[in-house]
Amino acid sequence: MKNRIWREKAEIYWCKNCNVPLITPKCEICGEIGRRLNATPPIDARPAFQEDIKRIIKAILREFKDEKAVKTLIERDKIVLLNKIPHIDQADEIIIDGRVIGQIYFNPKIGVWRFKPVEEGSARIIANTSGYWCIIKRRRIEKWDRISLSEVIDGEIPDQEGKIIVIGTQEGKSIGVGEYIGNQIKVIKAWEPQTTHIIREKSNIQKAIKANMNALENLEKRSIAFISKVSKDYDKPICISFSGGKDSLATLILSIQAGAYGKMLFNDTGLELPETVSYVDEISKKLGIELIKADAGKSFWESLDIFGPPARDYRWCCKMCKLIPILKTMKNEYPNGSLTLVGQRKYESLTRAKSQSIWKNKWLPDSINASPIMDWSALHVWLYIFWSKIDPNPLYQIGFDRLGCWLCPSCELAEFKLVKEVHPELWSEWENKLYEWAMKRGYSREWVDMGLWRWIKIPGDQRKLAKEMKMEIEEVDSRRLPTKIIEIIGHSPCQGKYSVEAKLDVKINLDSIKDVLPIIGEVKYSKKLNILTVNMKEANATLTSNGQITIITESEEKAEEYMTNILKAILRGMYCVKCNSCEYVCPTQSIKIEDHPSIDNEKCIRCGKCQSNCPIAEYMSKIMIWRIKQ
Repeated sequence: MKNRIWREKAEIYWCKNCNVPLITPKCEICGEIGRRLNATPPIDARPAFQEDIKRIIKAILREFKDEKAVKTLIERDKIVLLNKIPHIDQADEIIIDGRVIGQIYFNPKIGVWRFKPVEEGSARIIANTSGYWCIIKRRRIEKWDRISLSEVIDGEIPDQEGKIIVIGTQEGKSIGVGEYIGNQIKVIKAWEPQTTHIIREKSNIQKAIKANMNALENLEKRSIAFISKVSKDYDKPICISFSGGKDSLATLILSIQAGAYGKMLFNDTGLELPETVSYVDEISKKLGIELIKADAGKSFWESLDIFGPPARDYRWCCKMCKLIPILKTMKNEYPNGSLTLVGQRKYESLTRAKSQSIWKNKWLPDSINASPIMDWSALHVWLYIFWSKIDPNPLYQIGFDRLGCWLCPSCELAEFKLVKEVHPELWSEWENKLYEWAMKRGYSREWVDMGLWRWIKIPGDQRKLAKEMKMEIEEVDSRRLPTKIIEIIGHSPCQGKYSVEAKLDVKINLDSIKDVLPIIGEVKYSKKLNILTVNMKEANATLTSNGQITIITESEEKAEEYMTNILKAILRGMYCVKCNSCEYVCPTQSIKIEDHPSIDNEKCIRCGKCQSNCPIAEYMSKIMIWRIKQ
């Protein structure tokens, strides 16, 4: 995960009397004004479920080999929150008694969860002399200091290198944590002397609901008022987007409370876990709401050979498996548009943090999207769901934090490991396809195992990890494509004109391309000579079956523009996956698809919508790396 800068964070408080989290400052049980929770922004904290607690306990035992350390750090009769933090893979802060006691993080090199105590957790370890700890004479240390064992007055030193050890003072205060390396302790984090802040009061979710009852009621009232107003402002049929996740569940409950009855839309990407598909059907029946499904079928698997594995910076799968099926379904169900209620929250990502509560969908210009929970944190959502007594997706109970496509490149390796444990048959099929694809292109099995397929341009932290594991990676990967430009040269032949000549690494199927190119200009094709020409407004292009492309226009900038359009048309004609997105967005209905797109030149107005909405054209052209050589 990249470091992210959040301009704001959720306002979460903690009652020291009742030992519960608060979504407003005042506790409604005792009247105490809670202490503001200090954690890593945006503090999108969630309650830890039983499997989360088991994972934390296992990590503590792996780190310290001490049951006493577990009892020191994790108390079973208290609320535990998890707050996601930046890390190379999945990582969370663990919050107990309103304090961060430590971090649990997945180590991709060894494929296990590890635990690292911070200020509060370290102070508890020192106070209870559990786990690995040491007392030194110093009262201050600095990050990267080296502490020799001769400086240690008392403690429990690890029996192997790489283990975490807590560092404390003679007064019994924690001052940092270190890593045991070469009979020394290397300080990896240091802080001012810290004592414990233990709250003896027991707590649970029901107690937290009671402490937040008025706040939850007001939260619901504001959201219902929002739904009522937006329903009145936009006189359109209501559609409730339901993914099977917690946020869409909260939105669905609010919609029912607001009396905004509409159909429930579920987009089955073909990559949903079976539990989610079953849960969606169950909720529809339980709440008596009509369910409509957008179904991508096998689109992902049928397109994989053309596109290659999806990546965070090459998310063709979203358009194929989400946008296009939803576009088709919504146009059939709501030909004049809809008001779609969406469970979107600003604390989910920086992109969503910039979004308004009401927005237009560019793919469905007649429709309006609105989120009644935009300002809610994960804690708001979970408390509301528990208060409403509607069972959430069972996948949350077994360790999943996010739901959706189980092989999404945005997932972390820790999430993939969980999928493999719960549904080994699904992961085995995907992993074998990745291995097969990688081997054909000269990648190692480690390229798959370490999840490097999740990027086209691999980020710095992943490159560093690959280097540590002695893996060779390329800076730019264009090998996901069925074709690429192997040469492109530009020059000015005469009279102010500019010429560009490009060569693809495959033969061009001119029979297919001729039917697509009318969206760019007037096409002339000689099958006998295997030459195709396109006369455009400000340029002329010539294509030959051996992969040669020549464009003559006014300038280098115009040449690049027309070359991009020509490449998109070639990709559409030769590698069409029949998603029909171009047919759905064409304003003049001038496109038909059989083996490939065919343009009716009489109807086409050359608006370019079919090009910009085609996943083949849009995503592949972005990574067909080319630069004009003079």
